[in-house]
Amino acid sequence: MIEPLERAKSLLKSTDSTLCVVSGDDVFTSQERGVKPLLFLLKEKKELLKGASVADKVIGKAAALLMALGEIKEVHTLIISEPALQVFENHKIKYFYDKKVDRIVNRTGDGLCPMETLCLDVDDPQEAFDRITSL
Repeated sequence: MIEPLERAKSLLKSTDSTLCVVSGDDVFTSQERGVKPLLFLLKEKKELLKGASVADKVIGKAAALLMALGEIKEVHTLIISEPALQVFENHKIKYFYDKKVDRIVNRTGDGLCPMETLCLDVDDPQEAFDRITSL
């Protein structure tokens, strides 16, 4: 039987998904960009995140804090920011990545990702969720 994190990674690579969550027999995939799929899961299917294995294309600090709020078990990402890595360390979430960057840049490449900027001074996952959802 394939390990949950390997299954999530395989789904990420073989589909157009940006986020893949494997939790027991349940699988969630999304093609939405940014933190939208994580916000959906936290609001509508939070139980799916608890103890889950996650594969994501890009993880900045905001996404990492949302994953910590959802109490995921482990994650693999193609790109991770240094602040996101620190979140996983602080919350004892196993993480694997292909490439580490100082910060996540915005989609036009001319500045920081707005979510990364919004959460740079936040360490509490609930506070990050509250900030993001109040926009």
